[in-house]
Amino acid sequence: MNLSRLGVLACCILLGLGLTAPTLTIVPSAGELTWLVEIFSPEDLVPTTYSILGVIDKLFANDDWFLGGILVLFSVAFPVAKLALYWVATGCGPDLGRATDLLKWTHRAGKFSMAEVFALALMVVVVKTLPGGSTAELQWGAYVFVASVLGAILVSFGLDTSRSVETE
Repeated sequence: MNLSRLGVLACCILLGLGLTAPTLTIVPSAGELTWLVEIFSPEDLVPTTYSILGVIDKLFANDDWFLGGILVLFSVAFPVAKLALYWVATGCGPDLGRATDLLKWTHRAGKFSMAEVFALALMVVVVKTLPGGSTAELQWGAYVFVASVLGAILVSFGLDTSRSVETE
């Protein structure tokens, strides 16, 4: 098994873990009124941890189809399709035929995989700016997901380099 194929396999494993692992914990607070909320509604102050797939499920459950669909597209469908194409490309050798154009397009579009990373960062900033002192804490799943995205970018560069060497 070549190095690029091992890289794609590692990215697939990291992506699966990153999508299902704890990614973000929101710890609500009501500022100076926290003690009052704890008496009358303590369930409103329970920290909640989400995975990326958990956030998507919650969005669909709350009928937020647009945002849920965007997250499915850029967090699940696109990374899976990209990694599948890279897997095929690593097994084809120098003769990719028409798949060469698709591989080039996927490499260019790869930057959109960072859309989920941006959305995660935006959520953390929004929660931290809420009044009352609520906090958002990144969990290990966020780092695993980012590692998958960055690994796929590295695999893409490796495939580009190997293709240019093989065509010379």
